[in-house]
Amino acid sequence: MDSPTIQIKKYLHLLYCRRYIFVIVATTTALLIVFGSFFSVKQYEAESTVFIEANVVNRLMKGLTVSPSMDDRIRVLRYHMLSRDIISRVLKKLDKDVMAGTAEAFEYLVRYCRETTVINIKGKDLFFVSFTNSDPEFAKNYINTLVTTYVEENISAKREESFGAGNFLAEQVDFYKKKLDKLESEINNYRRKTGIFSTVTEESIFAEIKDSNLKIKDLQLNINELLAKISAMKEQLMAMESMEASNGSSFDDLMGGSNDEMRIDALMDHLQDMLLVYNDQYPGVIKVKEQIAELEKRQLLAPDEIFVDSDRAYNPLENPIFVDLKMRLNTTQSDLKALQAQESELLEQINRNRQILQNFPQDKKILADMERDRNMNRNVYETLIARVGIAEVSKQMEVADKATTFRILDPAILPTFPVGTKRLMKMILGLFVGLGAGVGAVVLRDKLDDTVKDADAIRALGITVLAEIPLMYNDEESKREKKKDRLVYSYAGICLAFIVVMIGHDLLGMTVLDSLIANAQIDTLVSDLVKRLH
Repeated sequence: MDSPTIQIKKYLHLLYCRRYIFVIVATTTALLIVFGSFFSVKQYEAESTVFIEANVVNRLMKGLTVSPSMDDRIRVLRYHMLSRDIISRVLKKLDKDVMAGTAEAFEYLVRYCRETTVINIKGKDLFFVSFTNSDPEFAKNYINTLVTTYVEENISAKREESFGAGNFLAEQVDFYKKKLDKLESEINNYRRKTGIFSTVTEESIFAEIKDSNLKIKDLQLNINELLAKISAMKEQLMAMESMEASNGSSFDDLMGGSNDEMRIDALMDHLQDMLLVYNDQYPGVIKVKEQIAELEKRQLLAPDEIFVDSDRAYNPLENPIFVDLKMRLNTTQSDLKALQAQESELLEQINRNRQILQNFPQDKKILADMERDRNMNRNVYETLIARVGIAEVSKQMEVADKATTFRILDPAILPTFPVGTKRLMKMILGLFVGLGAGVGAVVLRDKLDDTVKDADAIRALGITVLAEIPLMYNDEESKREKKKDRLVYSYAGICLAFIVVMIGHDLLGMTVLDSLIANAQIDTLVSDLVKRLH
């Protein structure tokens, strides 16, 4: 196998041998492409510049308001602006759907606009929108309509978001308020039902039961004491009431027989006891004093003058001692009933506490779950209340257009010059294509030539080569060869001259050739021909 150097030399030798084909094909192809680029449809570019402006009020209200995230909008700006929905609406505003005629043609136009529209974002506050088309008027109107539509939709979307957020928060506040009231009512009802409050613990219930038991023991002692007093008082009253049968003799015996001095002493003692409780105007006190006075008067009389009415019946209610004893009995009985009522109440309280203590772990757990749910909903409710105020301020900012907004700095203007860099690129590309076409033509011609080209080809067939006769030219053949060279090279020079002129024409920004072609309407003819071919 030959080395790469030998292979290159072979191809160079082949190009030299087939130089006429190479030169003619290469220069002709390049000339056709370069010259044909002037007949290609001219493209005009329209561009608009949009600035994202952060209002001063937005900075001042930072932390008090919530605006839709501008970073998120910038991140999806390219996809949003080039979405089919926006492009379709922009083209419909320009009546392109009517001009397209069919749905397929309009869909093709939408797809073409999406692919041709270019959006360049610079930083976080500036972006450029450009569009290239053969119709400069359409390019300008399309860019301005697209940018305006996007800006209006952006502002409208922010306002809708603010209003929607405010309405949603208001609904949530009302929902959580009702839910919180319901939970509060359930917790209060459960507390009343179980008797468990925030300060109630198992230790406090045990202590309350113990304290109630101690109080009951004290009450039982007091009750037993009162029962003994009541029993003694009843015996004394029964003894006094028996005086009715003996006409007072029993009372005299009770007071120490018929001795008046002993009676007076007993009445004086009783009077002192009553004065500790009552005043001098109390009827019982006055009655005792009258009895003492009567006994003292009897002591002054002679024994035979003392008259006792044996027919007079004894009335115990006339005896102040009996009346006082009866009143103390009633008071003691009332105290006894009060103590018994307290004892019953304490016993009921002990039973209730024991019932609470029995169900305390489960009831406490249920109550804790209810309170945790209540607290969680209360936190959400308080957060929503705070956010409602923020949403209201944010809504007013959006209505007043005080938040971050899009400002169109440079709207698109009517482009008057076609985009030249693309045609220049076609020309340069045409030079490379011409070279490639020349090389391809030489290689193809060599492949189609089946004659023996050198001695190696014969040796490859297994034939022995005895000698090689070199190619010899006479003077006449040499003159014909030189003449052919001059013709071919002259043609190549003329083609290259035209190519250089046309490339220089575009590099210098000249429009002479364009004007000539336009005046001759050659570009229109070529455009119609291309459309017919398609």
